[in-house]
Amino acid sequence: MPLNMSRSAFAKTFVLTAVIAPLWAGTALAWTGDDVAKRLQALLKEQMVELTFSKAETDGKNVILHDAKAQIAMPKTSTDETEEVEKDEKDNAPVNLGKITLSNITEGEGDVYLVEKAAFDDVKIVEDNSVFTTSDIRFNNVKLTKDPKVDLLGRMQYAESFHLGAISVTVEGKPVFELNGVHFAQEPFSKEKASNYSWGIEALKVDLEEANRIDQEKKKKEAAEFQKSVEEATKAAEEAAQEAADAAKATTENAAPATDDAAPADKADAAVAADANPDIATDNTDETIEDSGDAEELAEDTSDLDMDAIRALGLEKIHLTMDGKGTWSPFSGEYTVDQMTISGQNIGTYNYKLAMGGYNLKFIKAVQDLLTSVMEDGGDNTSMQIAAVGMLQNLSISNMELRYDDANFFGKVLDYQAKERGITREALVQEMKDQLQIGVAYFENEPLVVEAAKAVGEYLDAPKSISFKIQPENPVTFGILTAVGMAEPKKLWSVLGVKVEANK
Repeated sequence: MPLNMSRSAFAKTFVLTAVIAPLWAGTALAWTGDDVAKRLQALLKEQMVELTFSKAETDGKNVILHDAKAQIAMPKTSTDETEEVEKDEKDNAPVNLGKITLSNITEGEGDVYLVEKAAFDDVKIVEDNSVFTTSDIRFNNVKLTKDPKVDLLGRMQYAESFHLGAISVTVEGKPVFELNGVHFAQEPFSKEKASNYSWGIEALKVDLEEANRIDQEKKKKEAAEFQKSVEEATKAAEEAAQEAADAAKATTENAAPATDDAAPADKADAAVAADANPDIATDNTDETIEDSGDAEELAEDTSDLDMDAIRALGLEKIHLTMDGKGTWSPFSGEYTVDQMTISGQNIGTYNYKLAMGGYNLKFIKAVQDLLTSVMEDGGDNTSMQIAAVGMLQNLSISNMELRYDDANFFGKVLDYQAKERGITREALVQEMKDQLQIGVAYFENEPLVVEAAKAVGEYLDAPKSISFKIQPENPVTFGILTAVGMAEPKKLWSVLGVKVEANK
């Protein structure tokens, strides 16, 4: 306290400061970098991602997380699974993300932190002769609620849009995997109407030929290293055998010579004892040499990929594009896939549509609770399956359509299978048609099944396009389908209103 200020004046100044402090508090930040960072960690934890960082730096309305790392949040495991846990932990090593910049943070209604953009540094990880990179990863309009465990909507739609520029993996400078132009956007949820969403992937490229070459090179290297270790072990065994033989010889020469009166049996025993160590060493050497045959088997081991089939089908280099759009209301539970398209060079185009109900907040919460149980308890497969079946009972389907437009791909599949069987393609197709008729007989010549078998037969004769539609008269719940499937499985086709068309 200044010497010229009385106690009364000091007290008045303190009171005045306390009164007017709220007036300028509104111009200061109502949050801290640590607050924002903890909310982000909690949100990602609900998405089964563990996020760590060394420091949360506040810069104006921005927060920068330094030395960020992320890894999958693994469920707890029992002590008798130690070896498997160690393997999982090794495979699930943290990924270095560098800096995460949360820009233009404000506080919204309901104690929500609004982040205009969450941007990630580009990542480059070099391991042996491979390089993993990511670029231009960002989330837009992120909402960080106080408690994502309680705020179900908040953790379901924590960002309005997401963008990923590219992910790539190169080995020895050659690209093996590329993912470009990933994007997703969803309108804010509303009780009045379903929210539109859209997503897409500009390009997904996988070079299976190169992946196979790398796999073969790796196995050759492992075989060479194994062979070298076997040779070293064999040499060591031979040296040990020679040392044992030399020691036995020296022992024999230094031993007192048997007298003429010694029994022949005693002389024989001495000879056996002198040769004992060399025999044992020789046996070990022979076993080590036999083990070296494993190196040849390892070197001759085939790739995990069936390259003969891959080349026959023209899949050495896979190039796909994907996009989709639809609507969803977590309040009403109505969910649609208005269009989802996957298109691949030398493969064809796959289209998918869906309209279903029951996908509401109650269902989502049940799923989240089940995932939480799995994370905390390690997950009992039996109870988890029973719970999952119970959750699916209230989902309903009102429409679904699958369509595949061929690009001479299925014809290659038929040709390859026929060649493997040593028969003609025509003979293989006829066998498949005969199997279809067995199915038709099982369904007692149900008209829808007969029409479906006819359409599939037409596609087998001339693969161009095939579509599979489910169009029940009224929405059908999975509970009803389960009951019909158990009681009268032959009526499933009519209940679902299945229709199959070919080459149209």
